[in-house]
Amino acid sequence: MKVQKLAALAAVSIVLSACGGDGGTSTATGSASLGPLPDVKIGLATSKTGAANFYNPQQTNGAQLAVDQFNATGGFQNGRQKIQLIVEDDGSTKDQGITVFKKFIEQDKVAAILGPTLSAVAAGAHPVAQAASTPVIAISNTGIGIVGKCDYGPCDWIFRASLGEQSAVPETVKAATSKLGLKKIVIIYGDGKFELDDLTIFKDAFKANGVTVAKEIPYRATDVDFAPFVTAAKAETPDAIVASSLAGPAGKILDEVAKQMPGRRVIGGNGLNSSALLANANAGLMIVGTAWSRASADKTNTDFIAAYKQAYGKDPDQFAAQSYTAMLALIDAMKRTSRMTDKAQVKTQLEAVSGLATPLGPFSFTPEHDVKQPTFVMTVKDGVFTPFQ
Repeated sequence: MKVQKLAALAAVSIVLSACGGDGGTSTATGSASLGPLPDVKIGLATSKTGAANFYNPQQTNGAQLAVDQFNATGGFQNGRQKIQLIVEDDGSTKDQGITVFKKFIEQDKVAAILGPTLSAVAAGAHPVAQAASTPVIAISNTGIGIVGKCDYGPCDWIFRASLGEQSAVPETVKAATSKLGLKKIVIIYGDGKFELDDLTIFKDAFKANGVTVAKEIPYRATDVDFAPFVTAAKAETPDAIVASSLAGPAGKILDEVAKQMPGRRVIGGNGLNSSALLANANAGLMIVGTAWSRASADKTNTDFIAAYKQAYGKDPDQFAAQSYTAMLALIDAMKRTSRMTDKAQVKTQLEAVSGLATPLGPFSFTPEHDVKQPTFVMTVKDGVFTPFQ
């Protein structure tokens, strides 16, 4: 297995070597003969526990793969300085996310942070990094107010590598409405920030497409029986169900829709993009907008899939691709600084990331620090995400 992993690291090293300069102040100071320098520490906050734990393994694996590949090429300063990835559990809660971000900044002295997993956690954790002038790349925070105009005030130290729902949901709704001839839908939604943001975005998108939202049915994070919610939705005779939810509840909604409303499709947001749902017997009912397509034949993407599978024994999903891409963007920015731990330089160079080759396609940040990339509308067939056509 170790030999296989080393082979996987070498497989796409050419991608990382193209990320930028040598990261040193000069060729002379970058000489390996001067000896090693302390590792550049990067924090990754992800939900190992709690409601969003479905997404953690892929997020951690994606970021770690990018780090391992880069370190295998020698790292920064012509081989003198490598990256140390420090992974902490944000617990899927705002308070724990704040604690983790404070640890990264005050104790670990990280140069930058990736994460956290949920938008609700980011609402508490990101202001901590903003106040400490520490760059953050959001790897799965797709809700409203993550970058650009943020509820807590200035957020110019925050970047996003995850396609926002305000971009993905309208494309999903447009495709589903056109293909299925939708006239009336029902939305089942959770009580978290992500779910409530999605509720608003879905309502606006369906209105723009001339589709009636017949009913909005709320559930709580503590609910385990989703039969009553789908029964209430069925009474409205909708053309489709919308699940504004994370992966766990989404699986239960899929099962109940298949049981009570055979033939109806379930339209969802980013919460449904998890590989954890692929094993669900009813996953083929899903229609979802995603930032990543496994079907893309772009070489950077196919190399990433092959390396990930060789390293971890399984296929990646969107969350792995976004985490991997965020690390590529961070490495690209750091390699264009004179000192990789200089946060101000890192921020400036993140703003300059443009057209970077990644599994998500050519990657750039907008002036508002958001990701600029296409939306892929997908469904599930034979246990894999596939284009919805």
